[in-house]
Amino acid sequence: MKIGIAARGLGGQGGPKQYIESLTSALLKIDRENEYYYFYNSTDYKGKYPEANEIVLKSSSKLIWDYYLIPKAVQDYNIDVMLFPKNVLPFNISCKSVIVIHDLAYYMPELNAYPFIDTAYMKLMIKSSVKRTNHIIAISESTKKDIIKFTGAEDEKITVVYEASDGKYEQIFDKSELDVIKKKYILPEQFIFCCDSITPRKNTIRLLNAFNVIKDKVPHKLVLTGGVSWKSKKVSDLVDSMKDNVIKLGYVPDEDMPLLYNLADIFVYPSLYEGFGLPPLEAMACGCPVITSNTSSIPEVVGEAGVMVDPYNIDDLAKAIYEVLTDGELREDMIKKGLGRAKQFNWEKCANETLQTFMDVSYNE
Repeated sequence: MKIGIAARGLGGQGGPKQYIESLTSALLKIDRENEYYYFYNSTDYKGKYPEANEIVLKSSSKLIWDYYLIPKAVQDYNIDVMLFPKNVLPFNISCKSVIVIHDLAYYMPELNAYPFIDTAYMKLMIKSSVKRTNHIIAISESTKKDIIKFTGAEDEKITVVYEASDGKYEQIFDKSELDVIKKKYILPEQFIFCCDSITPRKNTIRLLNAFNVIKDKVPHKLVLTGGVSWKSKKVSDLVDSMKDNVIKLGYVPDEDMPLLYNLADIFVYPSLYEGFGLPPLEAMACGCPVITSNTSSIPEVVGEAGVMVDPYNIDDLAKAIYEVLTDGELREDMIKKGLGRAKQFNWEKCANETLQTFMDVSYNE
């Protein structure tokens, strides 16, 4: 079987990029029987997976790439099943297809940080893709329910396949390695950590307000990473007003993230909505206690290993942060449970379940 993967945009940051790279590595490790074809839009990525057939379809235009180059490549290389890992299926795909839907934030105006035109286009394309594709992979049960709710997809057309944290997310005991990162970012001895883009649905503003409640009771600073969205001026202004207690690092390279998790006393992730919620899993794998939301997919990921609160309740969030910071026994129990929970998610399992989906789609007329 010839399996194609649309790997456009590996140069970006965030969940979809990590998903493509981690799934790719795992698939090539477990599957020696099928042929894999990776379609890139830049020569920068060629050579990344020498075990596979790597094809560069060079175009700076996403529309040309999606609607001309990929359909043509599918025919030229006689692809049997094509994976589209970023929510949307282009038109005119002549082979069987599987799409991966990461979340349905576009359908939630109160949480959506994208411009109106982008939102309208993506809502239309996701609904169309769901109808046209042979099968859908949802990255959580919560996302599966949202797909059914917002697009009317049939239950049997969707398979839930969980993601995992990358292998680099683990406990690090090398003090010199940790000290390098501490000096690089001028980090305090004790800090609360929160990562991800600063957008409305990440709920950074309530985290800042919760931290404001307890900041005079604990010696910890709040460290934030991630870019700022077009709707986040209010958040940025609040961060600036708390600059004595809040450190904003901006974008941090992937290779530094495990060290930041290891250095943090706790990780707080009060997101209002997630398709999966990878950062809490990464934090747990690094031995960092997690306080997070009790909404959407996050309880599926964290289970009983973290403290979950109503992300809309600032007082509850503040109380949880204070309790975990000041209760050493609770922290140790959370670290132990978190490490065990993180081990339940792995990319080899994800790859096996994804491969089974390819086979089911290929053999079903």
